[in-house]
Amino acid sequence: MNDIDHFQLLDSKIARFHRLAGKPGLLGLLGQEALRFRSIAGTLKVSTMLTNSSVDERFITHILARSVIEGFFWLIYIFDDVAKRQERYEELISLFKRQYLKLHNEQLPINSQLPKPDERWKQLKGGLDVRSMLKHVQNNHGDELIYLYSIYRITSFDTHGRSLNNVLTTALGGTAPNFPVLDLVYGFDLIANHYLCILQELDNAGEA
Repeated sequence: MNDIDHFQLLDSKIARFHRLAGKPGLLGLLGQEALRFRSIAGTLKVSTMLTNSSVDERFITHILARSVIEGFFWLIYIFDDVAKRQERYEELISLFKRQYLKLHNEQLPINSQLPKPDERWKQLKGGLDVRSMLKHVQNNHGDELIYLYSIYRITSFDTHGRSLNNVLTTALGGTAPNFPVLDLVYGFDLIANHYLCILQELDNAGEA
């Protein structure tokens, strides 16, 4: 990695993302997701959790990393192709509608406090999984995206509570994989750089 701190550069543009966050549609999504990334990744970066990497700290850092990487992949997928941006944005909205409808149909006690969904949402198509989305991405950062996808997949074990040493050693015959090897500082820098690239592309097109 070069000496450029892309996260610091992202921070210098944060007012731009705040303005985007107030817009409707996919530009608002970009602004809000970039702010969410900056908030989560920035908090982890100023702590010691990314460098000490104790087991207890990884339960926090890996789960939060997975969250921001998944949001990032959606943004990469949506903004990769100008002609398909709105269509892909609608895929994300449809995915939320299907998940929200499923939640509401479980008849949970809290449902009375939530807006009622449209039952027609069950006819909407499900969204692509992350790996399928990346197959549609045509930008020139393939190796970087593969690295981030590796982090995403490994951290999913933490997110779903399957990374306890007891589970790993029992399942793998006493040899646990070295999940702490993840370089989240590098991963966060890659994500920050991509957000800056999206912003620059919008600026060049006069859209931001």
